[in-house]
Amino acid sequence: MKKNIILAIGFLMMFLWVGCEGKLELTNPNEVTSETFWKTESDFKKALTTCYTPLKIWNGGYYATRGLMIRLCRADDLTFRTGVDDIYTVHMFTNSNSNSAVTNMFSYFYEGIYRSNLILEKLEEKDFSEDFKKEVRGEAFFMRGLYYFFLAKEFGDVPIRLKASQNVKDFPVAKSSQADVYAQAESDFKLAAGSLPLENSKGKPTAGTANAFLGKLYVYTEQWGSAREILKPLTKSPYTYRLVDDYTWNFDEEHEYNSESIFEIIFDSAGGTDLWDDGESANSSQGTTLPVEYAAGSLGGWFMANIYPNIMPLFLQERTVDGGVDYRVKTSIAWDYPGCMYYKRPIQEVLTPAELESYWMLKYQHSTIRTQEVETEPSYINERAMRFADVLLLLAECELELPDGDIDTAIGYIDQIRTRGGNLPAYSGAKDVTSVKNELIRQRAIEFFREGERFYDLRRWGLLEQALRNIDETRASFFDPSRHYYLPIPAKELQTNPLCTQNGTW
Repeated sequence: MKKNIILAIGFLMMFLWVGCEGKLELTNPNEVTSETFWKTESDFKKALTTCYTPLKIWNGGYYATRGLMIRLCRADDLTFRTGVDDIYTVHMFTNSNSNSAVTNMFSYFYEGIYRSNLILEKLEEKDFSEDFKKEVRGEAFFMRGLYYFFLAKEFGDVPIRLKASQNVKDFPVAKSSQADVYAQAESDFKLAAGSLPLENSKGKPTAGTANAFLGKLYVYTEQWGSAREILKPLTKSPYTYRLVDDYTWNFDEEHEYNSESIFEIIFDSAGGTDLWDDGESANSSQGTTLPVEYAAGSLGGWFMANIYPNIMPLFLQERTVDGGVDYRVKTSIAWDYPGCMYYKRPIQEVLTPAELESYWMLKYQHSTIRTQEVETEPSYINERAMRFADVLLLLAECELELPDGDIDTAIGYIDQIRTRGGNLPAYSGAKDVTSVKNELIRQRAIEFFREGERFYDLRRWGLLEQALRNIDETRASFFDPSRHYYLPIPAKELQTNPLCTQNGTW
C-alpha cells in the first residue's frame, strides 16, 4: 500500500477536495472529474487510499504531529513547553474553541467520513463482482467507523453525517448524542468485520482490525461482556497475533507489520518534500516530523515535550528479573543514568547540564540509528494504531469488571505483557480485584507511553483529576471536567452549521 499512496494523491486529490463541488463548464480530458472517475476497480482502490490521508496531515491529523500532541498533552506523563500556542493552551486547559489544531482534527474526521460515504454511494452504482464490492465496503465501513469512534472519544456529542452531499441545504445537521455516535461506529465496525478478509495488504484493515477496534469501543462504553466476546477470539486461531519478544520492534521502521501489529498508519519516503502543506499535493511528504519535535536542542530537536519527573517513580517502582530497569522504560525514555545512550552516544556526552536534568523521549525516535535529528530528514516510522498488547490488557480489564470474570485469567493476560522477552517476573501481588486493577493501570501507563492512551484511560477510570493534581497543581487548577473531559465543538462548525450547539460548559 505504501507505494500506492503517492500515485493516488497526485491524481485524485483535486477531485475529492474540489472537483465534486460543482460541474466544470469545460471538460479537460486530463483532469479527474465525477464524469471521468469511478469507472474501474482501480479508481475505487485509489479512492480508498485517500480515506487515510486525513489521519496524517501534520496540523491536526490524528496520528500526525499536532494531532498526536493533542492526544498526549492532556495527560499526566508529559509536560509541553510554550512556543506552539495551539498545543500549549490545550496542555494547560486554557484553550478556546477557535484552536486551529483542534478545529483541523474535527474537520479531518469529517473529511474522512465524507470520502468513505462517497465511496459507499458510488459503489452501489457499479456492476463489479460481489467479492470486490464486499472488499471495498468493508474498508470504507471500517474507515468511517474509525472516524466516528474518534469523534465520540474526543468531542462527545457531534453531528452524524451518512450522505456524501455537497448541497449546502444538507449541511445543517444537529448533534447526536455520544451514545448514538458510538453506536454508529459500532455498526460500521460490525459491517467491516463481516466483509474484510483475515489477511490483507500491508496497511489495510482486516477482520481482526475491525474487531479489535470494536472491542475497544465496547470497553469505552463499558459493555464488558460484548468486549470480551469480540476480543477473546483474537487470541487464537484463525488469528495469528502474538507479542514480539523485543518491545522496541513496535516502534521502529525495520519491524513494521510484525505479529503484534493489528493496524498501522503508514508514513513513507514515497512522495515529495513538503512537510507542512495539507498532505494532499504531488509534493506532499509522506513522512512526519515527530522525532525532531521531541529531541533535545543539542541534537537538532525542538524539545516540545519532556516526561514529568513526578511520573518516573511509577515507571521505576519494579525491577526486572535480573534486577535492572524495566526494558520498556529504558527504551522509551532517556535520562542521566550510567549507560544511557542517546542518539548513539552516552547521554552525558551529548546533552548540556540543563538538558540532563530532564527526561527525554526515546519511543518512535531515531536514537539508535542517527546521531541527531534534522527537519529535512523526516521520519518514516509507521504509527502503530492498534497492537495485540492492547487487546490483552483490554481483555484483562473485562475479566476484572465482569461479575463472572476470573482474576487468574486477568493476571494471565497481564503476565503476558510483564514477562515478554524475560523482562519482569510474573505478577506476585494480592489477587483481589483492586490490587490487580492497580497493576493493570500501571502496566497500561508503561506499555502505551507516548501512544496516546493515557488521557483516555485516566478519564474513563475516573482518575484524571487526581492524577493531574499529583503531577502539576498549576495545570490542575485550570482543569474543569465539564469542559476538559472533551474537546470543544470548533467555532467554525458552530458558525457554519446553525443546527449544531456547543458541548459541556464551553
